Amino acid sequence: MSIVMGSPVWEVQGVDVSKWNGNMNFAVTKTKCQYGLARYGYGDGWKDPKIDEYYTGANANDFPLGGYWFNYIGKDLNAHAQGFAEEIRNHPPKVGIRLDFEWTSLGMQDTLDWMIALDKKVTQLTGLIAEVYSAIWFWDSKVAPTTYFSGRMNWPANWTTRDYPSLPRGWTKWGDWQFSADGNRKGAEYGSTNGDADMDLNRSFYTVVQFNAKYGTHIVPIGGTPPPPPGTLPPYVIINTAELAIHSTPQAVQTNIIGHALQGSKWYPLEEVVSGISWYRLANGAYISKGYTKYP
Repeated sequence: MSIVMGSPVWEVQGVDVSKWNGNMNFAVTKTKCQYGLARYGYGDGWKDPKIDEYYTGANANDFPLGGYWFNYIGKDLNAHAQGFAEEIRNHPPKVGIRLDFEWTSLGMQDTLDWMIALDKKVTQLTGLIAEVYSAIWFWDSKVAPTTYFSGRMNWPANWTTRDYPSLPRGWTKWGDWQFSADGNRKGAEYGSTNGDADMDLNRSFYTVVQFNAKYGTHIVPIGGTPPPPPGTLPPYVIINTAELAIHSTPQAVQTNIIGHALQGSKWYPLEEVVSGISWYRLANGAYISKGYTKYP
């Protein structure tokens, strides 16, 4: 997120999709936003019937997807977790996983206990820590007070024209914000060819650079020039952070910093080196981190 004239400008935007969105043309979606969150399934292990198609289409268009699971709190917790874990194995998410909480048949404390148990089970099965989707209308009236999920970059649903979302009780952070959905009539504009007329729209808390650093993606600003095909180099790159360290070796340690490249300056890489993270070699003994550059 950047600030212009006191108002937020959200560099990274996305959609979330499920079978209700019908067929998706992700080549169109990619012209409007940079990532998506797809429903992998719901309830006691029910796979979303469009996830295979969405996953294939998104990958073909270099459009990174994360996965979420819609939960029926009070039903079979193990079947929920096993179903989500199976779809995660079959469709490895590129931008993390989310647990969708907006329905319960239990009281407030039992609802919280069920959610925590599911969260722990999903992590046990997948090794991943989920962020949480919910809204004030559900969370504050259906979930017992808790700090269990507070430190995570969660996903609030808050359909508003305000600059920032209102967070459910006990939440301290957010990473995605579903700011528009029912009634926006944006479906076709974002690539749905025969589904719901509306489209769930999200904003990311992260800048392009921060998003790529978090997820290992290579998204670019909306409308920006896409990266060159794998194995090729751009003619030059532009530094996309205030001051980027130049290292004598492709290792991010303080002891090998030999200088700094300033934001907006142009540099001409000789090759790309992957050593845990990707680096550009500028000359013998001079490397910069690829993740903090952008393409011309």
